[in-house]
Amino acid sequence: MSEVIERPMGQNVAEKGQMPPQAATMMQVIASAAANPDCDIEKMQALLNMQSQLIEREARAEFSAAMATACGAIPQVNRNGVVSLGQKGGYKFTKWEDMDKVIRPILAENNLRLSFNTRSSENSGAKVIVGTISHANGQSQSAEIELPLDAGQGRNALQGFGSTISYGKRYCAEMLLNIVRCDEDTDGRYQSRQPTDVITAEQKEEIIGLLQESGKDTGQFLAWVGTKTLDAMTLPQFEKGKRGLLRAINGAVQS
Repeated sequence: MSEVIERPMGQNVAEKGQMPPQAATMMQVIASAAANPDCDIEKMQALLNMQSQLIEREARAEFSAAMATACGAIPQVNRNGVVSLGQKGGYKFTKWEDMDKVIRPILAENNLRLSFNTRSSENSGAKVIVGTISHANGQSQSAEIELPLDAGQGRNALQGFGSTISYGKRYCAEMLLNIVRCDEDTDGRYQSRQPTDVITAEQKEEIIGLLQESGKDTGQFLAWVGTKTLDAMTLPQFEKGKRGLLRAINGAVQS
């Protein structure tokens, strides 16, 4: 996973056609110099370069301020989705549509837009999901995550692709906006911590990713490690399960 901030070449800051204050002042200096027939060409070029740097700096500051405001306004997102494993139990997850419903209006209020793109991994059959937050002034920030196709039980190839894309969207949005997920609505209050011997949300997501990559049946895996659900998995069970999944993945690669 990675993040990068970029700005399209040749795109200037503009809000309703207005130039940033410092850049506007610099433009007045340039116009005054251009009106002088004795103006040195090299000095003019230096002034133009300085104006471009001012525009870029003010655009970056505007983008950072908008991101800070948006991130501060986004509440915790509930885990409303449930994956049923039959008699083996199941686990809860945050659905992308629930996350999108929360963040979309907040981003719009701050002149921000979140979009996604995908590409195939160069070294495997995995997919790379790229999330990009763009500001009206042209600034943008991207995050990406590489995921294997979700080969969960009962899914065909198309369903597996859709599940992988949805999974990637959630994680890109969380990386970009520092989104916190919770199990239920706590009216702004944090829930009490889980017992220390139960795995964290990050460890659970790590197991989910390894299950997807290995193609192992989730129900059989849970029965093997000795737990009914991923949420109830203990730290020793996590270590056992992780080692087993990694062995399966490495064995498949070597063969």
